[in-house]
Amino acid sequence: MNRDEWIQKLKKMGLSGYEAQVYLALLGETRAPASRVVRKSGVPQSKVYGALSSLVERGFAEQVLGDVKLYRGIPPEQAFENYRRSVEDALAESKTDMKELAVKAPDSPTDDPGSLGIRLVRSGQIVGVVNEAFDTVEEELLIAVKAPMVMGPDTEIDRQMLSRGVKLRYVIDSLVLEDAVYGPQVLQNAEDLEGRVRFADGVPLRMMVIDGKSAMIELAEEDNATMGLVVPNKGLAENMRVLFDGLWARAKTVEQLPERFRQPLTSQG
Repeated sequence: MNRDEWIQKLKKMGLSGYEAQVYLALLGETRAPASRVVRKSGVPQSKVYGALSSLVERGFAEQVLGDVKLYRGIPPEQAFENYRRSVEDALAESKTDMKELAVKAPDSPTDDPGSLGIRLVRSGQIVGVVNEAFDTVEEELLIAVKAPMVMGPDTEIDRQMLSRGVKLRYVIDSLVLEDAVYGPQVLQNAEDLEGRVRFADGVPLRMMVIDGKSAMIELAEEDNATMGLVVPNKGLAENMRVLFDGLWARAKTVEQLPERFRQPLTSQG
């Protein structure tokens, strides 16, 4: 697995892009000054100190005592345990807070975005939002996938949606086919879904349109982290559907792909 793939996996645990790069640079280090972290990670010096402080706070790194600030990376297994405990503690605290908020919350609606159901979720929460859509969609789900792919296909979940009568379509960026890990997976998934998956060059964004009523759009931040904007609005959903249909119209089916991509499927057959 290459460095970019590890960065994507760490981002799923809630690290920012810079934090993930700095953590990878710290692994194996016992007394690394910030200057060395800058060289190894490629993160700008102005961003390294903030990333280091955040990693120390979250249990992914430790500061070593000395005349200057030195850092070491916490081994992955211990870092995960620290992460797991912090998540469990945060969930327990949030559960208590939300119960208290439920008692004090006003009954009448307000005009702020949250009251309209608009949500902005961090990268580590996007997978949960996608899975929620898979579980709750009733009529139609449209998904556009920009390269690089960060969440592989799940044919079993797709089949469950189809069995509920959901009209399901995917448009996936053709560059994903070049990915050694995800390329074969999406090809097999496309074959299994019998024409419900197409491939297009230059898919501009990752998005979902759910039942023609709401849409989720992925937004990129300056540090390469991502956010998900979830908007339950029929007008926006319709506009996103028009964009999706345009991509779908020019996209290629599995049968229309170059032979070099279809060879693995042919050999399996």
